[in-house]
Amino acid sequence: MRMEIVQNRYGNDRVIEKISPTKLRIMGESMLARNSKNDEGDYTMYDFEGGPCLNVGGKLRFGKSDWTITKITPENTGKDGFESVILEVKL
Repeated sequence: MRMEIVQNRYGNDRVIEKISPTKLRIMGESMLARNSKNDEGDYTMYDFEGGPCLNVGGKLRFGKSDWTITKITPENTGKDGFESVILEVKL
């Protein structure tokens, strides 16, 4: 699958990996992450320390395309200071 490495505003790497035609994974070092859920318990926002801040309905540039985020699912990495999320996306 395709992968890109981008830097957050503090210069830390964020790896963006395409894991299926409609799913992307974003991961990287982050001492903290903020998130928000709707009344149904679905994640609507996920913010890595230093970025990116991801929102359902928001856009993400990857592979020369602007993807719209339709779902956010945090992953348990089991590592302190390392965060990962799966994004369901559409063009």
